[in-house]
Amino acid sequence: MLSLLIAATLNNVITLDATTESLEVATSSTASTDYAVSYVDLSAGTPTPGSAHGNIASITTTTALAAPASSTQRAVTAVSFCNVGTASQGLTVKHDTSGTERTIARASLGPGECLRASNDGSWLVTTVTGSVRKTDNPRGFDGKTLYMAKVGTASDAAGYWTAYLGLAGTPGAWVPGTPGLNGANTDCSTAAGASVMGAPVLPTPTSGWWLTRYGVTAAVVDTYRLIDTLWYNTGLVVTTTTAQAITTPTWPARDENGGTTGEGLSVALYFTTASTNAAVISNSTISYTNTQGTAGRTATLQAVVGFQIPATPVIHTWVEFGLQAGDTGIQSIQSVTLGTSLVTGAVSLIVHRHVQTEGVSLSNGPSGSLVSRPVPNPGVRLYSGACLGLVRVGSTSTTAAGIYGGVAEVMDQ
Repeated sequence: MLSLLIAATLNNVITLDATTESLEVATSSTASTDYAVSYVDLSAGTPTPGSAHGNIASITTTTALAAPASSTQRAVTAVSFCNVGTASQGLTVKHDTSGTERTIARASLGPGECLRASNDGSWLVTTVTGSVRKTDNPRGFDGKTLYMAKVGTASDAAGYWTAYLGLAGTPGAWVPGTPGLNGANTDCSTAAGASVMGAPVLPTPTSGWWLTRYGVTAAVVDTYRLIDTLWYNTGLVVTTTTAQAITTPTWPARDENGGTTGEGLSVALYFTTASTNAAVISNSTISYTNTQGTAGRTATLQAVVGFQIPATPVIHTWVEFGLQAGDTGIQSIQSVTLGTSLVTGAVSLIVHRHVQTEGVSLSNGPSGSLVSRPVPNPGVRLYSGACLGLVRVGSTSTTAAGIYGGVAEVMDQ
């Protein structure tokens, strides 16, 4: 028994060998998450086994295993984090030394999934059935093909972006209603929710959706982005140049970690009716709270084609705001300031996640992933209720770019 304990201290997940070192985990959602840590303390040559365990049900950083006592080495021999809630959970496991945190593992867990590490130092995710979640061979897993085709629309000038949310096709144009300045969250897991956003239905998966392929066949040589729209609003007064207050709800648990802190989320201005401002506008801003919960951050436009409001923007123009330096997402929005009057028209703010981008190199031809690809390994994680849409990125010309076929293949593993 003694020899086994000593061996465990030599082969372990990580060693805490100072009173300033601890093992932490950051959670991205309020999904109930159990954790258990096994370890062996070695002091004066004597091994002493121990364990720590608990539950987390908030967006926070938790000490999963405290630092050892003085003159003691604490060898972590096994770790498990299990999502026992009903929503997705994003985990970041960190080694903390005197407040300096180093990431040692990350995972997005669906309900019933666990992140585990054993004393060989390897980390893996197990599914709700207890099997290891594999990424090297998806055959035998359930999958779906989501199809999108949209009529084209002319952009303002080369370099400006356009979105297909409000354009006819398959699925049909969005029907946003009038949620007002505070807006509405989206959920495309049902036909009713998907029809609001003009998106394909992505039902609740058994385990979790993964995007195995995305591609388009389009009329114009250009770049086409697949996005997930989480929130939108209406009712912005286009002639008001002072701050318009907004109180956003907690986002759906669909940021890039499957949480609600907004990691990886962006915000854009979408023109649902053409405007008549006479010159370009780059002084519009948004006040927001970042993923760390810091309020008073400012997202801005830039005086660059594609990242500013064009003069007399046409319907379906899409302009993305740049986040404040160092920020990686948006947790909530407090206000928007147009800065300069748009004179006429209508606009909506769209909070979205960039999922994947594909380029079409030949007019009326397919993007690269539709021509050839390796074995369809899982790629980007999608979450239940995702509202997938298309954006034409930085148009090469003003030619209307119809999309004959957009394909998103997803796998439930």
